[in-house]
Amino acid sequence: MNKTKLSIALALTMSISMLTACGGDSTTSTSLTTTGNALLGSAFKGPIDGATVRVVDATGNILASGGSNQGKFALADFDLPADTNAVFIETQGGEYTDEATGEVVSPASTGLMTVFTAAELRTIISDRKVVALTPETTILAKLVQKMLASGKSGSNAIADAKQIIQAQLIDDTNPAVGVSGDTLFLIGDLGAAIPSDQSETLARNRAISYSFEANSLNLSPAQVFDLIEKRATDLEDGILDGRENGAATILLTDKDGIDKKLDEIDQKARYGLARSRLLNNTIERLSNGRISDSEREGLAQLGFDADYFNQLNNNNQASENNTETWLAATNLPAFNRLSILSDEDGDPNNNAATYTLTATPDVNVAINAPGDSWLTPMMRYNGSQLPPVIKAKRGDFMTLHLVNDLPVATSIHWHGFKIPGDQDGGPDFPVAAGNSKTYSFSMLQPAAPLWFHPHPDMKTGEQVYKGLAGVFLLEDEISQQLESNKQLPAGNYDIPVLIQDRRFKDEVNGIRELAYMDREMDSDGMLGDEILINGSVLPKLDVETRQYRFRVYNASNARTYDLALSDGARFKVVGTDGGLLSQPVEADHIVLGAGERAEIVIDFGPHTVGDKVMLISRAFNGSPMMGMMGGINSRSMNGGGMNGGGMYSNGVSSAGMVNGMRMDIMRFDIATQAADDVTLYTALPANAEINAQRLTEADASKTRNFVMSMSMDHMNGGGMTFVINGKTFDMNRIDEIINLAEGDTEIWSIQNMSPMAHPFHAHAIQWQVLDRNGRPATGTDLGWKDTVLVQPGETVRIIGRFDPAVNRGDYMYHCHILEHEDAGMMGFFSIH
Repeated sequence: MNKTKLSIALALTMSISMLTACGGDSTTSTSLTTTGNALLGSAFKGPIDGATVRVVDATGNILASGGSNQGKFALADFDLPADTNAVFIETQGGEYTDEATGEVVSPASTGLMTVFTAAELRTIISDRKVVALTPETTILAKLVQKMLASGKSGSNAIADAKQIIQAQLIDDTNPAVGVSGDTLFLIGDLGAAIPSDQSETLARNRAISYSFEANSLNLSPAQVFDLIEKRATDLEDGILDGRENGAATILLTDKDGIDKKLDEIDQKARYGLARSRLLNNTIERLSNGRISDSEREGLAQLGFDADYFNQLNNNNQASENNTETWLAATNLPAFNRLSILSDEDGDPNNNAATYTLTATPDVNVAINAPGDSWLTPMMRYNGSQLPPVIKAKRGDFMTLHLVNDLPVATSIHWHGFKIPGDQDGGPDFPVAAGNSKTYSFSMLQPAAPLWFHPHPDMKTGEQVYKGLAGVFLLEDEISQQLESNKQLPAGNYDIPVLIQDRRFKDEVNGIRELAYMDREMDSDGMLGDEILINGSVLPKLDVETRQYRFRVYNASNARTYDLALSDGARFKVVGTDGGLLSQPVEADHIVLGAGERAEIVIDFGPHTVGDKVMLISRAFNGSPMMGMMGGINSRSMNGGGMNGGGMYSNGVSSAGMVNGMRMDIMRFDIATQAADDVTLYTALPANAEINAQRLTEADASKTRNFVMSMSMDHMNGGGMTFVINGKTFDMNRIDEIINLAEGDTEIWSIQNMSPMAHPFHAHAIQWQVLDRNGRPATGTDLGWKDTVLVQPGETVRIIGRFDPAVNRGDYMYHCHILEHEDAGMMGFFSIH
């Protein structure tokens, strides 16, 4: 064996800062001085301090040893074997701070590893490079050890193991969509104060993400090394499938002593989720100004523009300051109450109802705004100025005629309804231009704020945006009893509120046409610059000093709202998408993604006549993609003016109204003193379905996984592709088949591997939320849901029971950002 003597004399100090979820400033830094050649390294999980560091050959002989200081180490006076032999570098013991929990971890007898051929290591030392020890290099080293034992040479084993880790772990998990450099990282100082490039930043993200993944698996922070060990065992056959050599299931015991079967977990998706969660956490702190210099530079390496978030914060502050102006303004338009359609059969007591909805183009709709008004040509049902309301009772048989007077195909999807697939109104049953269709079904579900809108293939977003949508209020005996017993506000005190954002072109002869998909970022989700509340911008509603029930619909194409009252007052949430909550939930805000609904009760009793309160949407991190350099044009945050974009909803240029920006929604003017005869219910009766049909994990016969992700479409102009389980929608493909003979209750695990939130909507039934990232559902998540907002890096599990008497045929599941749905973020499921 040829050996090379490397004599090293050095003094080593270092500075540490990293892109983490817990933030913080850079640690104290001292200078590094070396003479001669030195093997330098960084052990990063984050930085492991006080660990024993050893260089070991393939037979286990210790060639050199030393210690780590804040993750850095230097090793001297050791011999290397022949060039093709594998040489391992490993740490044991020491301690570091777990990034997901903030706990101090002492790995004891385990640690991190990496591996090189002796020739590679000589070059690294000669070039004064720094070797990196991370969870993925540890898996690499363990795989190489196994391959050496099977007879492979050191160089071949290292090459093969690199390919496995890249393909099975790293590829397709990059949370910074479109950013290159997400490759196995072996050489570089991950403990440096500032990352040198995007490859180093992504390597930090991957290393830290293991703590987040361990946390999501209910592992203690120290058990991250168990996860690394099991993953190495899993990958011995080159496939990440949760099985040892493709056979025996690999078990991972969590901190509560429960064994997890890794072959039942999509490990790559979970790893990708952890990476997205970490990145989103960092962006969140960037948007709040709570970020270290290292993290800021790391985000810059990934293409995020910190100045964008600074400007967004300034705009949010301007909006908050401007609320006082709008509270005092005298030129706000009056709130529009939506009209209820009349039953065409003329008999209100026959448990049946008939309605005709004619989809009409080019209806000149009057838009009223503070001190301004204009006409906008829109699509409308029955040529009306405002969206219609249909009211029905549980048990009613509905006959609904759609007449299509549009020049293109359309349909009506009955959103949130439990009805047969052929009546659901999805893209598989289009109604051609000039044709008509009759939908017939019985209402067999609890009272709920349902709605309806078009669902034609690839045109849903455009038709909804241009005005086709309606409210469907379903009652049942329980809701009627609560109203008659004065336990829910009713009549004039029960008000649907339809929130829709729209963007308008410049005015020409009193006409402002809608602008749709005319900006580069619109394909990521159509965001308007005016917020329409029942068809008006920033309206005011005169209220009495009593409780009101507002049925709030997020009928926007893409925007999420975080609704609150400007005075910080709390309110009661009494219902969600599919019905009343078992118990009202007190809250000071509620988040609604596109397609979600909530029933809230606001008590104006504590106010005096003359008071005014604004309904606002609070600022939140809603548009991380808009912070990507190059993904935002000059009008995205500035410019526009009164004609190029509105000034009403937030008091700053409307071009800055990105998703998550603070904005004013509508104003409540306390106008009349009145006695309140409503005592809000405290609990629904035991026979209410939300109580009697509460489902648990044990009720499910099957679990299905749905991974929502995004990527750059380099083949078609570089735009975004939006997929579920790696597939775009295909009208001729059934993605999931549900055989009711095998069980009628299923858990659907919705996982978001993208850098933006997605509202996931499933047709056919109402669902219950089991948990979010393993935490059991609480609060408003305990209600019936047909649409759930899934944050970046989040896993939401929902459970539902299909009714064999009703649920037959084909249905859709999709993102309810309608532009994503139209771009293919949708799938078919068929119930037999």
